[in-house]
Amino acid sequence: MYDCDFLAINSDSAAESTFSAYNLLLLMAGLATATYTFALFAESQNRINYDSRVARTLAGFLVIIMRLFHTNNEDLAIPAEGKKLIAMGPHRTGWEAVAVGAKLKNSPPRFFATDGFNGVPFMEDILKLFQAIIVPSKKPKETAVTTDTADKVKPRSTALTLADEALDNNGCVAIFPQGNFAYKGIEPHKIYNGIADLAVKHKLPIYVVRLDGFWSLENPLIPLFVRNNAYYRSFLSMLHMNNVRTTLCPTIDFHLKPQNAALTDEQKMNEICAQLYAYYRFTEELTPEQIKKIDTEIADKKHLLIWSNKLQQDDHRLKIKELKTEEAVRDDAVLYARR
Repeated sequence: MYDCDFLAINSDSAAESTFSAYNLLLLMAGLATATYTFALFAESQNRINYDSRVARTLAGFLVIIMRLFHTNNEDLAIPAEGKKLIAMGPHRTGWEAVAVGAKLKNSPPRFFATDGFNGVPFMEDILKLFQAIIVPSKKPKETAVTTDTADKVKPRSTALTLADEALDNNGCVAIFPQGNFAYKGIEPHKIYNGIADLAVKHKLPIYVVRLDGFWSLENPLIPLFVRNNAYYRSFLSMLHMNNVRTTLCPTIDFHLKPQNAALTDEQKMNEICAQLYAYYRFTEELTPEQIKKIDTEIADKKHLLIWSNKLQQDDHRLKIKELKTEEAVRDDAVLYARR
């Protein structure tokens, strides 16, 4: 009798084990199917011609996130085909490139990006996946100047060389001309002439995109030191709902107009930088009406005075910093001598 009971118990245990294994297998199959279906849906939302399917799927997923929580569904009126240069700013978060990319079609944009966050897991792999053009966060060591090299032209940076190749291949290059984040309470950064250099060299107009609507940076409930933190701006600001507005400003084509053909490349680049600074020097949120007033400022040539003033301010700040460094060195020498 006991043997019969033991066999019955074993039979029930075997049946429960088989039932549990079947349920687990069914659950795993369901999860796999759901994941694959969502991946297909995400890939269908991507409209950029990335070679990698992983890139297309991840880009589609980011498009879904941006449209649900951060921006509207409107596209930027930028040609989908042909080589082009896009300027974006003011640079305030790490997600602005995603906001702009979600509104483009066909040609994969080659965004300039820093390697300063390569220590974050998978960040370097993601930048490579999307073919970002890397700008070193630290300046390379300068080689000593000799009589043989003193008169030679300064070599072109690796980032600009890669951008040249992309444009020569009919690609799209997108740049934050101010380079660094525009933090609250800090003077706006000047415009670096990289994009102006590319525009003049390749004889291309610049599509100017002004970015506003970052609620994650305006929320008074978040302490200012958090909102001004580089990692918060680069990554965690994505967790806060935003209403990012991508305003397509008038295209900069000053350097392409026949009446300006006699100007030097330096003069053309200075005008381009001055116009870009006019659009990006306001690091606070601007309304569409306020942005339109910038066009009047440029038409009246006031932007050139503002840009010249900015360059002089930066020169004075640099000179003051050098003088303070020299003073500190002299002070250290005096204090050491007194010992």
